[in-house]
Amino acid sequence: MTFEINYRLFFTITKHLINMKTKIHLNSLIILTISVLLFFNGCGKDEGKENPDKVGTDLNVVVPVSITTAELKDISSKKTFAGSLEGIKQSKIVARIPERITAINVNVGDFVKTGDIVIQLDKTGQSSQFLQAQANLNNVEKELNRMKALFKEGAISQQNLDQVQTAYDIAKANFEAAKNTVDLVSPISGRVTAINVNAGDWVVPGIDLAVVAEIEQMIIKFNVSETEVQDFIIGTDVFIYSEFDKNLMQKGKITEINRSASFEARSFQVKAKFPNTKDNFYKPGMFVKADVVLQSKKNVLTIPTTSITQQSDDNFVYIIKNNLSFSKKIKTGLSDESVDGGLTEIIEGLSRGDTIVIAGMNNLSDSTKVSVVK
Repeated sequence: MTFEINYRLFFTITKHLINMKTKIHLNSLIILTISVLLFFNGCGKDEGKENPDKVGTDLNVVVPVSITTAELKDISSKKTFAGSLEGIKQSKIVARIPERITAINVNVGDFVKTGDIVIQLDKTGQSSQFLQAQANLNNVEKELNRMKALFKEGAISQQNLDQVQTAYDIAKANFEAAKNTVDLVSPISGRVTAINVNAGDWVVPGIDLAVVAEIEQMIIKFNVSETEVQDFIIGTDVFIYSEFDKNLMQKGKITEINRSASFEARSFQVKAKFPNTKDNFYKPGMFVKADVVLQSKKNVLTIPTTSITQQSDDNFVYIIKNNLSFSKKIKTGLSDESVDGGLTEIIEGLSRGDTIVIAGMNNLSDSTKVSVVK
């Protein structure tokens, strides 16, 4: 309609100019008429423009959402680490000479006492000094018995007897040392948790042949970074579990924190002690997870972490009032990711009982109508 009116006005002005008795150059006439046309056509375009404030606003749209309320709860800040296990007391049995194994006297799971022979090596092998030490001890022992009889009869002095006694003590010590190189004993009482060799194997010094440990109490060792170690305190609670069965989670406490970093990883080793299960499920060498409670608070305002959205560096949630959504800026505190969906402490911005959106917030803006989906 506006377009049609502009052109009618154009023809009227042109007709009037042509009928005028004044002399007007043809080019000037054309320029003038085009300018008039553009002016009125531009004015016509402004008519019918929508109000930009009303663009994208549809008061009839209703967005389905899921909701919950801000509640007072206990919350803990936890971190999870991977670590390895060892018994509260643990000993590795190793060979001190290269020799062949002649016997293994125990099985994995057997209980042994301190001094029990676990593995025996060949006493007649080239590396063994057992037979030589045994023969020397027998000879010196016979000489000692003979000298004792002579001393009793007064045939020799005390000094002569003492010299033979010293030789016997040395021979006995050498025999015991030679015996210990072929009869490998357990230095502690505990369970045999590993046997890494078979009878007939040739062994070399320094290799772990078997492991004996006290496993009623266990130690977990794990590493933390230089920024994390500042948060660790002796006595902090630790929850140890295997990914194979989280129902066997055991509670322990941190007992040791290294104050110097390892050269290789530049990390700090932490140790925690915990009781084993009744059936001693946890074994030395197992890899497990440890949840460490770094900080905890009681009876604080919390909401599900999934309800929080971020804009720039600020956190927001949508609250519901009278079936309308409103964006609310919040300040957060501790976060507990061990709870399904996560739980976050609210320091500012919400009150107990406030209704917040936990699903559907991506489709919301201020004053959007909502319907609650249960």
